[in-house]
This record gives sequence, C-alpha cells and structure tokens, in this order.
Amino acid sequence: MSFNIYEDPNLTMNVKYSKVLRDDRGQREERVVDIYESADTSRHHRVDLPTQAGDISVILDKYMINKSYVELQTSYKELQTSYKQLQTSYDNSLCHSEGNQSQTQGNITRWKRFRCSCYYKSTEMKSWTDGRKDCQTRGADLVIINGKEEHEFVTKLTEQADSWIGLQSVKIKDWPETWDWKWVDGSIPSYLTWKVEVNSKAVSGSTGYINLKGAFNHINSGSQQWICEKPIY
Repeated sequence: MSFNIYEDPNLTMNVKYSKVLRDDRGQREERVVDIYESADTSRHHRVDLPTQAGDISVILDKYMINKSYVELQTSYKELQTSYKQLQTSYDNSLCHSEGNQSQTQGNITRWKRFRCSCYYKSTEMKSWTDGRKDCQTRGADLVIINGKEEHEFVTKLTEQADSWIGLQSVKIKDWPETWDWKWVDGSIPSYLTWKVEVNSKAVSGSTGYINLKGAFNHINSGSQQWICEKPIY
C-alpha cells in the first residue's frame, strides 16, 4: 500500500511523537525525519529551477547578440576597406592615359577623382613653371578651382603642404604695367578665396598657390608642391 506523507498531517505528528516516546529507536526515527526534510528541501529546489533556467537563457541571448554585433562591425570595416581599395583602383584606371601609366619615383601615380576630373597631388618641390610642366607630361595641367565644393576637395589634398594651383598674373593688352589674374586655360577666375590681409592685386610674375587651410596666396618665386587636374572626357 502506498501513501504520500505530505498529504497526511497525522503521519507527521506521529513521527514527531514517536521520536519523543521511543528513544531506543531514535536513530531510525531521526532518519525518517531527515528523509521528510530532504524531500521538502528538494521540492523547493525544483520550484527554483525554472527561474535559474530563465536567467541562463537571458545571459546566453545577450552573449549571442554581442557576438553577432562584433562580427557585423568587423565585416563592415572589411567592406569599407575593400570599397576604398576598389575606388582607388577604379579612379587610377580611369585617370591614367590609355597605355601610359604616369609614374613618380618608380611608383604608379595615385590620382583622385572628383566629379568629371582627376587630381594628382605631388610630393616633390618645384617652381610653378616646372610643376606645370610635370602636370602636362601627365596629360593634365595645374588645377583650376571653379567653386566651393571643388575648393573643399582640393583643400583636403593640401593637408600636408602648400601647393601650386593654375593661377597666374597675365599682362592686360593696351594697358601698360597692368596685370590681371587668369587660370592656365585663359579663363578669368569667378571664384577666389584669398588669405586674409593678402594684397590680391596681380603683379608681374605672380603665381598662385593654396595653403594648408585652403586660402589662396601668391608669390613671384620659390618652390612648392603642386596639384594637377585632368578632365575626364
């Protein structure tokens, strides 16, 4: 015959009562009590298991989310690097003349594209005239800046050093000792951003350059790096 000791309160009382009256069987009765108490404790542990399992599940979920986030970040950075490499490769292939890859000190020239033109920033120092000749050997000319967006792009190319641009003083015909600014293609500048406090009046032999902050300046001699521009046809 089977029965449940938890469903019979009299049984619990009898066990406790027997323990008092029959000391000679105390060891056995103590074991019975221990079994009862152990069973009760086990019941409480079973009640706590769902809560513990839930906590573990939450921790695992957080771990997996963090792991996925790190993996996505890594993949994104790798894609960015690959994109930049492809963009550089594409710009160079687009900007190099067919069958002729310009080289500087044994390395293929690195061109950067902006809209419909390609730009090259030198690392050497030459006069304005020699810098222009170098551009012409590359099928380009010194850069002509026609607006704010192009100006901002060119400014980024001059972060390391001042650079010659295609701005020069040209004598005005029929006006003695009168000079004016013109771009190397002969056009009159419609966009100029002179450095503050610079006398922007064109004089004989003046050539323009752009400084590290993007402001225009001019001198009559000296050596600078230079920036070439090649239109994409």
